[in-house]
Amino acid sequence: MTLSRFIQSRHLVRGTLVVLVLFAAVRIGFPFLIQTDTVGKEIERTLEAWTGADVEIGQEAAFSFWPYPRVTLGNVRMVDAADRSELAHVDAISASFDLFGAVRGKPVFSDFDLMRPTIRVGWDADGVFNWRHSGWLMQAIDATKSAPEGQAIPELPDERIGTINLLDGVIEVTQGDGTAPYRISDINGNIGWPALRRPLDLALSGVVNGEMTRWTFDSDHPLALLAGHNANVRTNLSADPTTMNFEGIANLSANAFIAGNMTLSTPSLGHLLAWQGKDIPSVGNLGHITAEAKVTTAGYTAKLEDLKLTLDNARATGVLDVNMPPDGLPQVGGTLAFDRIDLHAFLTAFSPLPGADQATTGIDTAFIHQFGMDLRLSAKSADFSPFSLQDLAAGMRIENGRASFDIGDSQFMDGRLTGRIALTEQGFRGGGRLQMSLSNVDIGAIVNTLALPGPLPAGRGSADFELSTDRPLWATTASDMSGHFRLAMGPGTLTHFNRQAFEERAAKNAFFNFSEASNGSFDFVRADVEARLDRGLAELTKAQIEGNEKLLTLSGMIPYRSGSVALAGTLADRQQAETPVVTPAISFFVGGSWPEPVISPISILTGQQPRQ
Repeated sequence: MTLSRFIQSRHLVRGTLVVLVLFAAVRIGFPFLIQTDTVGKEIERTLEAWTGADVEIGQEAAFSFWPYPRVTLGNVRMVDAADRSELAHVDAISASFDLFGAVRGKPVFSDFDLMRPTIRVGWDADGVFNWRHSGWLMQAIDATKSAPEGQAIPELPDERIGTINLLDGVIEVTQGDGTAPYRISDINGNIGWPALRRPLDLALSGVVNGEMTRWTFDSDHPLALLAGHNANVRTNLSADPTTMNFEGIANLSANAFIAGNMTLSTPSLGHLLAWQGKDIPSVGNLGHITAEAKVTTAGYTAKLEDLKLTLDNARATGVLDVNMPPDGLPQVGGTLAFDRIDLHAFLTAFSPLPGADQATTGIDTAFIHQFGMDLRLSAKSADFSPFSLQDLAAGMRIENGRASFDIGDSQFMDGRLTGRIALTEQGFRGGGRLQMSLSNVDIGAIVNTLALPGPLPAGRGSADFELSTDRPLWATTASDMSGHFRLAMGPGTLTHFNRQAFEERAAKNAFFNFSEASNGSFDFVRADVEARLDRGLAELTKAQIEGNEKLLTLSGMIPYRSGSVALAGTLADRQQAETPVVTPAISFFVGGSWPEPVISPISILTGQQPRQ
């Protein structure tokens, strides 16, 4: 009989019917051959062997055999054998098992479903973990730990585990200090571990601090990892506040470490810190952050090499060292090289700058006592609106509640700028100090950038100022600062000052508005200005502007808080050896509102006629 004729014959029909009948007989008959009590007790024993806890079953085992055999236990409790404290409670546990093993009284279980489990982990006041170091899995871990790393363990059984599915679970982490347990809820997902010698992968989701969080993890040698040996791992943690990826080598021994590539991203550093229970309002200035690095940990320290960091639109490369000792403050140090950085946003993330939020009555600045920092920064371009620095070299330090930002060198307005911003010992609430030195900069460009009105110098010069405030930084304005200021310039121009027009109007022995002599400029060969500032009041102790022919001097008070001025001045011939005869000096008083004060010749105030 040929194959085609056989297929068309009734033998095929009969063969098919026989197979179906045998299959049905097996499916129908096996349940009657299985000792259900034995299977129920065996799964209880298996759970105890795995976990090392005593298992209490609240409801009798229920069985189903289609589409594959499963056993379900209801109201399952796992308790500590010593003090009978509850370690876990599961509304229902179901698992698949093999029929042939069940018939022989030795079923093998796999592919567990845990419905609404509540798992409690924690440490007592002495630091003892509540889950006992016993059970089948712990024995396998101990056997692996005692073997040389990388060497297989022949006596280790290749027990089947399969997949563990979690549905609507809860993890509670308790501490021995009596505080409320830390709770992760709505846990769903699966843990896939076919057998001890096989790779492990998990994909779980849950609510962590109010945010839905997803975690994936896989390892080629999970048992080696649990035994404290090196193992390759890959993990991803994602939530609205952050996304983190790591791929590399991990070790969970007493000398635990990780080494590999890590990426981290957050749309808002403030949101991320708030998720971790920290509220630092000023860090809201730092928005989107991404970081890529080769990370290596040792003990409580981590080193981030080949770091690529993005802060909003600023990009940096460098190296960071992070130290988080258990009995000390976290420390961050290293070097960051930016292409471009917004200094104002960067600084206000760590120290509220003067005038940052005058409407705020207080800002919680306790965080500067909670960590230390020693960063060296460089940037091709650094913006501090409305100005820009080039080739910046700076350092930022936070130590014992003190914070400082030092500019070691930078290019500014075609010159150089160095300076320092530092807090007083009382911290942000006690104010701070600002020191700045400008060398050979374009003073006129600064005046134009700030759009300052009135007669002001233009040209190249150097300036030094040191200012301080005892008010909280966030409530400080320019009118709250005290200190001193010095400006020294070479050849330049005093804008909005017409010397000839000024002399003509002063000779008339009458009051006049300064705007009447502002249509012009006064060239000078040097200028020196010194002033003391005291909370909105500037005392001009020295102001000499020396032209080719005339010398203009000023002294007095400038209450810049109110925008007014009260100065005494003279405009006199510059003493020259070849010119023995000089014109009498013009003395005057400047009073009123800046930038259009009133000029009063001294002769009017004293009642004397000016000398001709």
